Amino acid sequence: MSSNRPVAIALVGLFLVAAWYSTWFEITATGTYSEGLEREPTIRTEYIIDNSQETFELSIENSTPLLLYWLQREDISPEPTDQEPTDSEPTSQTNSEGSDPCSGSCLGQARVGVGLVLVTLFASLCLSIRRPSRLVTAAVVAIWLMGSVVILAVVPLSAAADFGISDDGEESSTGGFDTNTQETVEVDQFAHFEADSSMGISFDGISFYYQSLGFDLGLLSEDDRQQVINSAPSEDEPGYESLIGFDGKMTIGPGGILTWWLLTAPLAAMILLGSREFLEEE
Repeated sequence: MSSNRPVAIALVGLFLVAAWYSTWFEITATGTYSEGLEREPTIRTEYIIDNSQETFELSIENSTPLLLYWLQREDISPEPTDQEPTDSEPTSQTNSEGSDPCSGSCLGQARVGVGLVLVTLFASLCLSIRRPSRLVTAAVVAIWLMGSVVILAVVPLSAAADFGISDDGEESSTGGFDTNTQETVEVDQFAHFEADSSMGISFDGISFYYQSLGFDLGLLSEDDRQQVINSAPSEDEPGYESLIGFDGKMTIGPGGILTWWLLTAPLAAMILLGSREFLEEE
């Protein structure tokens, strides 16, 4: 078995390179305006993630009601102020940065993690041949398990964070599903806004769900907004026509990277068994 270990190492290196350059994950996102707009316009986005970029395709079904909605509503975002910075602003900025450790690039950091895991696994297997020991064997197993977690969990969760769905609606009223469209309606332009997000695991991959409901103040005249803010209107009451509901689902499924990664497992086991035989002979 010892004579086969150099071949196994070469194959592991080949599989790791193939894993790095293959498709990592495929993301399918579907968001539907379930309340307020006619014919329920639907935004469909397909992402492909690899080691350097994300490519996507966007389509909108029944787009006319959605385009009319964007044209008819008034943007009531607060105007930026030119106030002098105060002593409290640095603290606020620090807190904001602390709550977003990725700084909008979680996926970029996840790519660095994947690269480190691939290189570390190959280096540890080479070390197990040159200097076999139980400590090195344990390290190889730990690295492979850690790599599995990074590929299966960290990368998709990072993609979801960058997509915006994991923010629970703190920015976009659609949880990020309208990020690549011509308009993004923010939460602060709604009254009585409610949002809920959840996650599930299936054979297709990891799925994220998002639902929101609220009254879009941009659809109302300035005189009617305060009344809706004070009390949510019921059906047939003035202001109820501004109710907008949105349902979204994003599924992240693994690409070729998972197949190539799994193929390294039997080869790594072969290499480690050869190292074990060498230790027993000593």
